[in-house]
Amino acid sequence: MATVEIKPSGFKPGVKSVFIEIENITDSDIKNIRKKLKQLIKSEVQISNAFSQAFVFAVTQNPEANPSDVWQHVIYRGVLDLGLSDQQWKRISGFALERAFADIYNPRFKKLDLRIRPLPRKEAHDLLSKLGFRGEIKKDKIDCVIEQFINSDWAMVAGVHIKASLAERIQDDVPASLALMKKKLLSIVVTLDSKSYPPPHGNGVNYGELGGRSWADDKDKSRIKRQYIEEDGQFDALFSFNLRTPPSPEKTPSSKKIYTLGMGDQQPDSFVRFITSHLKRAIVIKE
Repeated sequence: MATVEIKPSGFKPGVKSVFIEIENITDSDIKNIRKKLKQLIKSEVQISNAFSQAFVFAVTQNPEANPSDVWQHVIYRGVLDLGLSDQQWKRISGFALERAFADIYNPRFKKLDLRIRPLPRKEAHDLLSKLGFRGEIKKDKIDCVIEQFINSDWAMVAGVHIKASLAERIQDDVPASLALMKKKLLSIVVTLDSKSYPPPHGNGVNYGELGGRSWADDKDKSRIKRQYIEEDGQFDALFSFNLRTPPSPEKTPSSKKIYTLGMGDQQPDSFVRFITSHLKRAIVIKE
């Protein structure tokens, strides 16, 4: 178990740091991860690649640790300790998370003739046009696509909306999600459900926004965000890589569910199984 310092937000005279514990990772592990992060920042042309590769390295070496804690408390706080600003992190980390997720899941998908890849904006524009969505969906509202290799061609199976936290305006993705679902394509949210409050506003624990505290202590806001999936069915599924996120019950009003998983789950995990159970939805996008 490792101990991480959470410093006060901004300059707060008299406010002290708090210290949290992260399970299934050691202080020595964190030191090695941050050493790797520093090396990557120096060597990579694109700093987003440094963030991405550091995270992949961290969760590969420590698969039982909470991925959301690794992202927030090991990588993000390591970035700040190296002198980069919070604004730099916010501007770059979204791209890094997309690449990291693809790097983690493509080896798991390969033997199933599947792949996941970030969708560059130009390609996203072309894809949406071919699907008949020109002018209907903003081109940056599908972060990644999952594709299946069928008859010597790649067929689209799903659009994936990747979010470090649900504060990243998930409702902005709803029009794109509903449009994909109307075409019988999957629309999936993948999130780290990463949210905590440093002192003096909180204790630094990464409860997330989907009910990671006890229901008695959670604000209504957390339950509302669950409703986007469980009641409104605005996405086919949400996969949270914060181990504190409560998964959905077996039955929900919309039949859509929230799944909680870690990087060390036995393969095929719930994400892979969900995709493979819906492959009949694949659509070949012709050039």
